[in-house]
Amino acid sequence: MKQFLLILGAVCLTVSAVSFEDDPEAELPSFMRICNRDDPELGQCLKDSIQRLLPQLHGGIPSIGFPSIDPYTQESNYFEYKNDKIFGSLHVRNGKSYGLSRAQIRDVRATADDNSLQMEVDVLFPKVVSEGKYKGEGRFNAIKVVSKGYFNVTTLDVKVTWKFVGRVAERNGEQYMMIENFDMNPEVGDMKIYATGLFPDPGLNQVALDFVNQYWPMLYKQMLPETRQTWEPIMLDLLNKMFNRVPYRRLLPKSEFE
Repeated sequence: MKQFLLILGAVCLTVSAVSFEDDPEAELPSFMRICNRDDPELGQCLKDSIQRLLPQLHGGIPSIGFPSIDPYTQESNYFEYKNDKIFGSLHVRNGKSYGLSRAQIRDVRATADDNSLQMEVDVLFPKVVSEGKYKGEGRFNAIKVVSKGYFNVTTLDVKVTWKFVGRVAERNGEQYMMIENFDMNPEVGDMKIYATGLFPDPGLNQVALDFVNQYWPMLYKQMLPETRQTWEPIMLDLLNKMFNRVPYRRLLPKSEFE
């Protein structure tokens, strides 16, 4: 069932790399709540701000460099899985994910000063649907399997804590917050997987689907640590898309009454 480790990997690839441009005076959206970095209730303020922001990301916010996330489109993405006996590769094309903007921010814990930022964001995704075309290759010792087709993965009640750390970096006379580390460990309440082309025989394809939809928790647990090298740089790039466009003095200003 090594092909399914690759299909599951597509669940973690809900965003793709982006670039950014300096814009120190970029217009911040009116619905975006600005929090002071020295606010003793910084976590609660950021929770409210992010929750307001999420629905607006349905169509993206060009002024602060944030792309549309609902649906979020992946033109192309590549994933590899390796352990002692198994190797697999997956190339996803025309991937789309739906439901990201409906996330619920449960809690935010944050500390910030003039030089650094640390945040932990507890998030619940009630339902995320990812679909696309894939081409995969799996090898187990001398056995090789090549698969190609369409996949659809529905995940329910996904609980995750985003943890990230950033430090101030100066660029062109302005200070920007550069996010340096990102971590997460998603817990999935339920998952339903559909895929064509896993095996040429339709009956065997259905047997494989029945197996993975019964034992997905075991496969997901096995696969997730191996995907870190893929999703960590992607998430860092996405976060820095915004943090590197708007100066730190504007995103998290100091209190006027210091």
